[in-house]
Parts: sequence; C-alpha cells; structure tokens
Amino acid sequence: MEFLTIGFLGIHRFEDGAAIRGAILITDTETKPLEFRVTGPVRPQKFQEIVYGGLLNEHISVELIGLPLLNSLQQKPNLIIVRDILFLEINTKQEIPTVLLLKEDEPLFNRGTSSKPLNPEDSGRPPVKICTLSQFEPKLEDISHQLQPIFLHRDLMEPFDRLEKACADVDTRNVGNN
Repeated sequence: MEFLTIGFLGIHRFEDGAAIRGAILITDTETKPLEFRVTGPVRPQKFQEIVYGGLLNEHISVELIGLPLLNSLQQKPNLIIVRDILFLEINTKQEIPTVLLLKEDEPLFNRGTSSKPLNPEDSGRPPVKICTLSQFEPKLEDISHQLQPIFLHRDLMEPFDRLEKACADVDTRNVGNN
C-alpha cells in the first residue's frame, strides 16, 4: 500500500457544544487539498442522550459524521488520520486504515490500541505518534514508515487547523443549518 491521498477527519463543536459538525479534507502527500466535505450540524436531543448514554459521542462521531462523510467522497483516501479517538471505531465499519495522530506526550486511553512514533529529527517539529486498533495493527509499521518522509516536510497536525477553521466558516455562514 502506497499513500497517494490522505484523509484528515475531524469533529468540531459549536453553539456551546449543542451543535457538532464533522469535516474531511482529502489531500495529496504534500497536504494540498483535493476534496473537502463538511456535515450539517448534528444537534443531539435530550432523548438521544438518555437512550445512548455514554455511547452517544461515539455514535455521533462514527455513524452520523464519519461514515456519511466517507461515503460522500468522490476520491477515497488511502489513509485516514484523525485526532479524536472515537473515530478509530470507523476501522470496524470500513476498509480504509484509520490512525489516530497524537502529540508524543498525549496519553492513550484505549486498551487494545497500538502506537508507533513519528520522529524525523530533521523535521524541526515536536515528535508525534500514530495509533490504531487491533484490526490495522499489522499495518501500523508500514503506515509509520510511509508517513515518516511526509512528516519530514509537512506538519501532519496542521490540516486539522484547516478543518477547524473551515467548519467555523461554514457554521458562521449557517450552511446546512436547519
């Protein structure tokens, strides 16, 4: 597997947490945009909070945001990078490897999650690590090896800033609001 495209998938909260939008940015290995998608706002109701309990955030992240975004893409990525651990559950529902990108000192709270460092010394950036669930654990070494040269030239955290700003811009313009 060689990366030609990377999907950066994120979730952002608005209206004091009452509204949630997800977005995916598909890029080439230089992180140049190829495709962008954003969801309309998801506004969980009190009844959903009661019925789903502690599973609500995972349900929103995977079923209402992540999978619909992936299904809407014209160009499927070879790899999905996320910053929210709840998105790792997407690995159980589709075939594109999904990895969690963390700063080196960020803790990992999920048992059954493996990690590999990305630490190119010449990058001038703080080290990060990638993690995934057991389904893609055998591919983690290969994924890490392929991300090393990309990380050497590009900050893999930066596209998540673009996602946040794009979601805020869309939300400010009330796109998709009901």
